[in-house]
Amino acid sequence: MNQLFFHEEKGLTTESGEIRKLKKTSLSELHEMGISPDNYAMVSSLEELRKGVPNLVIAEAVRDTKYLQEKFKVQWLKKRVKYVMSVGVYEQLHYNQDMRILKPSGVKFKKLYKPYIGQDLTDKTLLVSRTGGVGDLLFIQPSLRYLKEKYPSCKVIFACGPQYQDMVKTWDCVDEVLDLPFSFNLLMKTDYHAIFEGVIERCSEAQGVNAYILFSRWLGLDLTNDQLIPKQDPNPEKVYQCKLVLEKLGVESVDSNKKVGDFILMQVRASSPVRTPRPEVWISLINELTDRGYKIVITDVPRKKEVTDELIKMCKNSDMVFNFCEESKDIGYLVALTSIAKLALSCDTALMHIAESVGTKSFGIYGAFPGRIRLSTYKHCQWLECVTGCSPCFVHGQEPCFNNRDGYGICYDELDSKHAADCIEEHLGKEKVEVEEK
Repeated sequence: MNQLFFHEEKGLTTESGEIRKLKKTSLSELHEMGISPDNYAMVSSLEELRKGVPNLVIAEAVRDTKYLQEKFKVQWLKKRVKYVMSVGVYEQLHYNQDMRILKPSGVKFKKLYKPYIGQDLTDKTLLVSRTGGVGDLLFIQPSLRYLKEKYPSCKVIFACGPQYQDMVKTWDCVDEVLDLPFSFNLLMKTDYHAIFEGVIERCSEAQGVNAYILFSRWLGLDLTNDQLIPKQDPNPEKVYQCKLVLEKLGVESVDSNKKVGDFILMQVRASSPVRTPRPEVWISLINELTDRGYKIVITDVPRKKEVTDELIKMCKNSDMVFNFCEESKDIGYLVALTSIAKLALSCDTALMHIAESVGTKSFGIYGAFPGRIRLSTYKHCQWLECVTGCSPCFVHGQEPCFNNRDGYGICYDELDSKHAADCIEEHLGKEKVEVEEK
């Protein structure tokens, strides 16, 4: 049995934690699995994207292998079982050092691909799949709610990363949640496939069209903006646990009957370097907000606790800034914490999407791409855009900004903290609108 550590963003590491250099899959091997160089090219429209197939392959495990995805969940590849995965995941998992883990299965994904583009789903099964983060999954949710209401007898199976499953499992429009990669037998057993790989990354329309609209159109739907808003119910027990932690930190009293807390929830790290401001930018804005009397709660994954502690120490009013990272045990806690915040503030859209889904006001600060292509359908959200000569750049992935300083994008360096704080206060001054009941 071979043990690996797989990170969707960073690649494959050995047990010792040393990141290896990826062995690129040969062109002949990609061709064998139905992938050509054209599969990576940018296209101008969704219709042009439909002419190809998503960059998924079917690979067979040549040995039993245990691996840890995103430091979150132990998963298995079983010998002689065929799995569906993205080309990027195949590149990361098919070798460990010089030992082969996966090989082409002999079955091409495009031969089994049955895209859903608006067909009748009565008594049918729909397989939904998307690698990516919180936002990518929430882009899909409103369309699935619509389909489930229109075709209540339809069974919806959703395959996604294990770190997001606690969130997706709470959605009434999803009947079953599976890991990625998943068994290729599922392609045979399901009637239609809603595969969203490349819809944002390879389509030029994504640079001007809101992602919710784009994802809905990919399914052959034409939903209104009011229909394209995600909705989630926070877990009541996790809400209570969050309140206990806030009381322990000195932020809130658990005995308070207020639905909305007296704090701003802040996420200072985006899912990619190009969208993450340098710490000094955040410190300046935090100082401006705390000078005005606002309490700040910073959230991230538990392993970022020490880094967040260091940032807080550099803040002028550090006694008004609190570290929630250690208690962010899973995404369910983030949803719960966001539901009781006065405002969610971030450079990453994930927190904005969660905030809108639970009816919390949010404020975004963006540079690499304009806020409208992610947030224009929202009722509770405002944002600022940091414009420089090279922004927006629409860069995806884990590479830093081309014009970076010390690894950070230069567009955020132009942020005027006082102006940003003024805009945040103006947004907070508006009456809170409750999210419509499901």
